[in-house]
Amino acid sequence: MMINKKTQDIARVLLNEKDKKLKLRELSAKAGVSLGMTVKIVNALESCGQLEKKKGIRAVKWKKLLFALAYACSIEENKKIEFLGAERAQYLIKKIGNLLRNEKYAFTLFSATEIISPYVAPDKVHLYILDKDKEKISKLLVEEGIAPAEKGNIICYEVDENHFYGSKEVRGVNVISLPQLYIDLVSYGGRGEEAAEHVLRLMENV
Repeated sequence: MMINKKTQDIARVLLNEKDKKLKLRELSAKAGVSLGMTVKIVNALESCGQLEKKKGIRAVKWKKLLFALAYACSIEENKKIEFLGAERAQYLIKKIGNLLRNEKYAFTLFSATEIISPYVAPDKVHLYILDKDKEKISKLLVEEGIAPAEKGNIICYEVDENHFYGSKEVRGVNVISLPQLYIDLVSYGGRGEEAAEHVLRLMENV
């Protein structure tokens, strides 16, 4: 199944709200997708057997939907800016979280697993920022001695608001939602696929 941007936005809400039944207008509003388009997407997902519409919309086969997104979307498709920090990744996570406490951001990949449930010690820091905040965040980092670099150890992916759906604060910093983290880890490959299985178990127990 081809997964376009609006379908991704709808699916992201359904995965984060997998234990709830959502009204059509509620789903439309949460995903930021027009009501008419939401109807079309919901009908398409229902025909694939991934959700049901009995007294509300719910992803009854949420793993199937999650796997479809994980293999159709890649974190590397996003625009990114890179920086070089002198400290270890674990320290940089705390430092960046403090610097961006008033900004929209969320850690992902091994930076996020380090925070929510350590699996693999990160050697780089990966996070999402809003595309419109690129210049502001770059200035904040540079002012703290974190320099722009072609190949850095801090990678900021520029995304829109929908990527942040379900993100939360953990241990004083912001991390991406578990479904988005799973998708990112799978698309990252290598150790990411192993860490994704760990995240999937966390999702099963939520």
